Amino acid sequence: MYNEIILTESSWWFCPLKCRSHNKTYKGLETSWRFPPRGWLKFNVCGVVFEDKAGGGGVLRDEGVARAFFSSPSEAKDAEFAELKSIGVALELYEGMGWATCCPLLIEVGSNVVFKWLSETESRPGKLYYFFAEIERSYLSFEKAEHMGNKMEEAEHMGNKMTFALAIAGVKHLDTFKAWGFVRFAFIGLGRVYCML
Repeated sequence: MYNEIILTESSWWFCPLKCRSHNKTYKGLETSWRFPPRGWLKFNVCGVVFEDKAGGGGVLRDEGVARAFFSSPSEAKDAEFAELKSIGVALELYEGMGWATCCPLLIEVGSNVVFKWLSETESRPGKLYYFFAEIERSYLSFEKAEHMGNKMEEAEHMGNKMTFALAIAGVKHLDTFKAWGFVRFAFIGLGRVYCML
């Protein structure tokens, strides 16, 4: 099966083992991807608004290797709402993969505002109650399954170019793109990425 998504070459990989992130410098600050606690999976998510359109993206990594990713458009009017929607898509994908009952999940968000909303319930806007309820419902169902203690974490600014690139792709496309499993090969030609799963 072939799926395609348009991304820039610098934001993509040639094979799963090259998906490992390394320390990088951004505007004088060193950023790096941190491994989750042993036995945990980490889902990085991002939401963006670009030219009055919104999108989201996410990458699930297992020991630093990308195992799943998504890119989706969003009806959000701001980046924070787009990031919340991305968390919902990430949880849906994680649950659909069947890993929710065996591996605890850490979700890393890039927005300080979204992180505050998730960690301090009194700071949440009332108009977004439904989305927080859905996120909590999903997270609590995973937690009850194995008492895993899933959690959220704040990411360093611009700490994940791949997630950002997927969010931008979500802005530019009408459909949600999801992929998971072991990527056997991927090649890039003329700005397009083709993955055979």
